[in-house]
Amino acid sequence: MAMWEGARENSESKEFSGIVKRYKKMLSDEQMGFFDVSDFECIVDHYIDKNQLTNALQACDIAVSQHPYSLIVKIKKAQVLLGQLKVEKALDLLNMLADIENTNPEVLLMLGNCYNIQGDQNKAYDYYRKAEKFSYDDRDELLYNIGAGYIQSADYRRAIHFLEKAYDENPANDSVLYDLAFCYDKEGDDDKSILFYNKYLDFDPFAESAWYNLGIIYTRREEYELAIEAYDFALAIDENYASALFNKANTLSTAERYNEALSCYLEYLKFDKSSSDAHVYIAECYFQLEDYSKSYHYYKQAIHFDAKNADGWYGAGIVLMIEESLSESLVFLKKAIKLDDSCSDYWNAFGKVNAALNHHDEALIAFKKSVDIESTNAEFWIAFADYYYHYKKIDLAIQTLFKAEKSVAENALLFYKLSGYLIENKDESLAKIYLEKALTLDFLMHVDFLVDFPKLGSKKWIKNLIGQISMNNNLW
Repeated sequence: MAMWEGARENSESKEFSGIVKRYKKMLSDEQMGFFDVSDFECIVDHYIDKNQLTNALQACDIAVSQHPYSLIVKIKKAQVLLGQLKVEKALDLLNMLADIENTNPEVLLMLGNCYNIQGDQNKAYDYYRKAEKFSYDDRDELLYNIGAGYIQSADYRRAIHFLEKAYDENPANDSVLYDLAFCYDKEGDDDKSILFYNKYLDFDPFAESAWYNLGIIYTRREEYELAIEAYDFALAIDENYASALFNKANTLSTAERYNEALSCYLEYLKFDKSSSDAHVYIAECYFQLEDYSKSYHYYKQAIHFDAKNADGWYGAGIVLMIEESLSESLVFLKKAIKLDDSCSDYWNAFGKVNAALNHHDEALIAFKKSVDIESTNAEFWIAFADYYYHYKKIDLAIQTLFKAEKSVAENALLFYKLSGYLIENKDESLAKIYLEKALTLDFLMHVDFLVDFPKLGSKKWIKNLIGQISMNNNLW
C-alpha cells in the first residue's frame, strides 16, 4: 500500500540496512536488543517491502513491547494488520487510536479502508472525508491512498473522485496519474484513460506496463497501428514481456496481418511452449492463409496440450469439413460441443456437416440450437434456411427467414435469399419488396444473388428494379 511508502526510502539506506541486520541477528541469537521507534519503522517497512507481513507483525509486536506508549508503532501495527486483511483486529486498534488522536488523517484513512473492505461504504466515505479534512501536509498522497482504497474494492467511480482531487493537488504525482488512467479504463472512458497514461509516460517513458495497457485500449478502439506501436514500446523496454508479445500477435491477427501475427505467436511459444490457446491462434492464422495442413497440425497440438480446449476441437473439425473429411469432422465437432454446448458457432458447423452427410434429424437439431443460442446472427438463420431449400422444402426455408427477420437487424444477404425463395415459390409481389430492401442495403451483392439464383437474371422486372435502384443512387 502507498501509505507505507513514507519510511520505505530510508529502509534502502546503508544506515537502516545495518539496523535490519542487527534486528535479524537479535532474532537468530534469541537475545532481546533495544531499538528506537524510527528503527522499528524501518524494520517493519523492510518486511512490508518483501511482502513478509508475518515478520512485519512480529516486529510491530516487539516494537509495542519496547515502546508501549508510542502511537507511531501502534499505527504501523494497524497498517500491517490491515495489509493481512485482519480487519477486525485492525479496527480494534484503530478505534483505540482514534480515541486518542481523532484528527490523525492516517488513522482516519485506515478506518475508512477497514470499513471499505467490509463493504460499509457509508462509514468508509465518512472516515475518508474526515481524513481529507484534517490532512494538511502531503494532501495528494492521502487523497491518492483514499483512491487506492476504492480501487481495491473495485469502486472506480469513487476512486476517480479522490484521485482527481489528488491530481489537482499535485499534477506531478505519477502514482496518481497511473491509477487515474487505470480507473478511467475500468469505467470505459478510453479518451481520459489514454490521456492519463500519456501524462504518466511523460514522467516515466520506460514504464512498460503503461505502454502495455495503452495497447489494450487502442486494440479495443480498433486503432490497431497505435496498439502495435504501444506493444512494441513495451517490448523494447522488456524483450521478455510475454503478455505484450501475445497481445501484439492478437492485434496483428485482428488486423488481418496474419503472417506478422504468426511470427509473434511462434516467438511467444518460446516463453510458453505448451500454451494451448497460442496453438489455436497459430492454427487460425494458418487457416486464414488457407494453409490447412499447418492449421490442422496446430489445432491438434492445441488439443494435445489441453484436451478440454473446445476451440481446438472445433477448429480441427472445420478444417476437416473444408477438406471434405466429413465423418472425421463430425467427431471433432461433437467433442467441441460436449466441452461447450453454449457456443452457437459449434452448433452451426455441426448442422452443416450433418446436413452434408444426410443426417437430417441431427442437422435440424443443430441448426435450431444455433439460432436459439444466437438469434441475432443472420448467417445462422440463412444456413438453416439453405438446409431446407437444398432439400426442396422451400416453404420451411421461407418461414425460417421470416422468423429471422424478427430477430436480426436489417441484413442484405437475408433479404436477397428471402426474395429468391419467394420468387421460386411464385410470390413475386412480396419478393419485389424484399429485393428492393436488399438492393438498397447492399447494391453490389446483387451479383452474388444472381449467381445463387441464375434463372432469375432473365426476369424483366428484376433487371428493371436493379437498373432503377442503380440510377436513383448513381451506382453505375
